[in-house]
Formats: sequence, C-alpha cells, structure tokens
Amino acid sequence: MRVLAVTKIFPSAVEPLSAPFNRQQFAALGRRCQVQVLATIPWYPGARLLGRWSSAGRIAGAPRREVIEGLDVRHPRTLFLPRVGHGLWGPMYAASLLPEVPRWRGQVDVVLGSWAYPDGFAAVVLARALGVPAVIKLHGSDVNAIARLPGPRRLLAWALPRANRIVAVSRALGDEIVALGAPRDRVALVMNG
Repeated sequence: MRVLAVTKIFPSAVEPLSAPFNRQQFAALGRRCQVQVLATIPWYPGARLLGRWSSAGRIAGAPRREVIEGLDVRHPRTLFLPRVGHGLWGPMYAASLLPEVPRWRGQVDVVLGSWAYPDGFAAVVLARALGVPAVIKLHGSDVNAIARLPGPRRLLAWALPRANRIVAVSRALGDEIVALGAPRDRVALVMNG
C-alpha cells in the first residue's frame, strides 16, 4: 500500500525534536507500507525575515526535501496568515497542496491526514482530487480545542463525513467527532501507547 501522509506536525532539520509520535508512527507504518510524507511548513510573505521572533519564521528554513527515519519527507510551504481567521487556514492549506496532485496521481493508494485541522481537512481535499480514500488521525487538542472554533468546526463538519476512516486515540475523542458529524461506523479506536 502506498500512503501519502499529510501533517504540519513532523520533525525537520530545523526542528528535529518536533512531533516524535508522528515520526515514530510513520516510521513504523513505513516498515509495512510505502510512506511518503508531506510535512508542511506554514508560510507567509516575509516569514523567514522574522525567524528569530516567530515559529513560522524559524521553520521557514526547513529544507524542501529530506530523509527522516528512512522516510522520504517533503516540506511544501502552505499559505498561513498568522492571527487571521482559523477558518481560512484549511482552505489555504489545501489550496497550497493542490499543485502537488499531478506528482502523486497514480502513485498513492490512500491519503492520511495526521491532525484534524487543517491537515485532515486538506487530506480529504487531496484524496478527492487524487481519487483515493482519505484517513484522518485525531490526536486530542485538534478536536478538543481547535474544532471548537467556528471556522474549523464548520470545515471539519464537511471533511469528517467524507473521510473513509477516522482514527481516534480515545473513546471520548471518537464520541466528540461523531457529534461533529463523523459516521460512527468509520471511527476506529487506536489507543496511544
């Protein structure tokens, strides 16, 4: 199986200790499947100039492509407007990744978004453009905090029913996304640990 993993929470040369859980899980998946990682970098005009003062500025220096734990990792930049409408982030994120579609057409069997919003939302958009299934993996605060904001909540209400499978790390998290509109029969419980 060929998996295209999409996430903004993943290590890079400039943040090697970021998101060890995703690095470990994707590396384990990579031992059973062919995994390509789109570890996105939030970007806005002038981000690199603010490197010392903002996290987006610091990670703007990440290489475009690298190998981490044997995984081919690409770091596409996704348009991000800090402090402006969380509801815009998902559509901008997805639109920033759409130019990647021709590269992946016929090369992937499933798109995995690891974080509900904006990654899961964008994974559903990409999967639909590629004609493959989408899986969204939930972590916790992506649903317990971000999904409570009106814009992300509305966009997740669109994306969750369109995902072919949703992986929750706790029963409470699974119940929360069912309340957001995810079909219960598509929710799989896979506990961390």
